[in-house]
Amino acid sequence: MKKLLRWYSGLNIYLQLAPFLLLYLAICVVLAPHNFVDDEERYIRFARNILHGFYSPPLPNIDLWNGPGYPLVVAPFLLLKLPLMIIRILNALMMYASLVLVYKTIRLYASQKTALVCAILLGLYFPVYEKIPLVLTECLTWFLISLIGYLFFKIGKEKKLSSKTIWLCAIAIAFLTMTKVVFGYVIIAMLFISLILFLLPKFRSSAKKFTYVFALSFLLCVPYLVYTYSVTHKPFYWTNSGGWSLYNMSAPYPNDWGDWKDNPQMLQNPNYKVFVDSVLKLPPLERDAIYKTKAIENIKHYPKKYMLNCVANLGRMFFSYPFTNMEQDVKTYFTIIPNMFVLVFMVITLGLGIFHYKKLPQEIILLLLFILIYLAGSTLVSAFRRMFYITMPFWTVFIAYVLTNIVSIKFKHNRD
Repeated sequence: MKKLLRWYSGLNIYLQLAPFLLLYLAICVVLAPHNFVDDEERYIRFARNILHGFYSPPLPNIDLWNGPGYPLVVAPFLLLKLPLMIIRILNALMMYASLVLVYKTIRLYASQKTALVCAILLGLYFPVYEKIPLVLTECLTWFLISLIGYLFFKIGKEKKLSSKTIWLCAIAIAFLTMTKVVFGYVIIAMLFISLILFLLPKFRSSAKKFTYVFALSFLLCVPYLVYTYSVTHKPFYWTNSGGWSLYNMSAPYPNDWGDWKDNPQMLQNPNYKVFVDSVLKLPPLERDAIYKTKAIENIKHYPKKYMLNCVANLGRMFFSYPFTNMEQDVKTYFTIIPNMFVLVFMVITLGLGIFHYKKLPQEIILLLLFILIYLAGSTLVSAFRRMFYITMPFWTVFIAYVLTNIVSIKFKHNRD
């Protein structure tokens, strides 16, 4: 056994983590659906739109339900008329590359053994496995967050400004935003935070670097915002799915926990039927505006219920519970068991990090704020567990840093 471990430890990281690549490929092959599931068809449709020279249909039937990031990845495969299985296999490659990036990030401040163990634990985080064989955004988002984390640490460790690393990080953040448009608001918040940090001499060097990063990442998003303005005539317009999600979240009704409901569910529910039926007759842009107006009205009139729905949102993000009219299902443990341990370590290391904040590198503080702002924003609209678990690459890096550089555990041997 010792010889086997020595042989394994002598391999390079790509070979050490290769079993996960084989596992992810097997998941793609064995569990790939025969028909489109969830939102797969929508991403394929958007990718085909791109190949035909447009993204959204013109007014009044605009469709900006999600950003163009993932459709841009899918489009070349459709152009070459490759089978969907190739796109699914790309997910396996991105997940494997993410483990390598997390390893290399942790290796910047911890031992090879620690980095390898953490990468293996991240690879064993099985709630994400359900998305690997699907043509959905989660694997790409997981990869981009892994890449951004690595680049943040590289920027933090560089004594001088490196335009190459800063541009790579800005491109990664912009592409993340094009994939999950909620990060557009995170970029703006982080840009303000970086500018404010200029007032603190200790943070001035890092503030300068990351102001460049977030300013460039926003500039890279401007072409998309110019495009959305051209089809909607509305400035700073990211998506027309926000109103629907916020309306769901603002539900003031008893035993309704603000979770996402599709059109059939809404039309079957007497609390929503009349209003939703009238709104569905409107064009998408007007529909989005009316949903937002009604949601804000609900929040103003029932603020306590909205806050309760936000708490329920945290439960859905971490434990996939509660959902309105949800039947008990043993599959809930699929999320509860791993996230129970993750949440405990998150709370412990966040507490230690706050108490010993002076020991935290400035880049990890900014990256932590980047992730926390995203998670806080996600609790304000209807959330799913995937909105949390796409951040697992970051939490692996953060928890590893705190437990190796801020606290240490020593065992005393009794020599009696």
